[in-house]
Amino acid sequence: MKTRALFGAALAALVAQPVLALEHEVVIDHNAGPIAADYRGSVTIETTQTGTAGSAGRPSTLACRWTASLSVERVATLGETLQSRRTITSENVANGQKPGWCQTQAKAIDKLVESRRESFRDTLLAMVEQDRAALLAEADSKAAAPRG
Repeated sequence: MKTRALFGAALAALVAQPVLALEHEVVIDHNAGPIAADYRGSVTIETTQTGTAGSAGRPSTLACRWTASLSVERVATLGETLQSRRTITSENVANGQKPGWCQTQAKAIDKLVESRRESFRDTLLAMVEQDRAALLAEADSKAAAPRG
């Protein structure tokens, strides 16, 4: 019985599923021209099975711990001179625990993550703001580079 619980825990820890998709567009004024940046975020949930099923007369300690992370891919263009891609990740944006097997809690966890959509949107906007300096520095470096 313990072997089955350990196998389930190992399998659940490896499972990561995308749940929520977010998008945002920004145009930044730059002396070389406007920079158009598209951000696409996706939320990934990782689960870990903990505890064991209780034998007759003993309580079960089974629980599914989950963590949701946000990964954002940025694609930016500045005319014909700059085309840039970058991926930014924010780990552990949300987390929690549900009693029972992870397989049976997947839909409930998805609903919990969906109910926190605004929190993920706020995190996405904060990541976009943090990326602004890197994007401007990249544009400045491309604009200053000799052409030819």
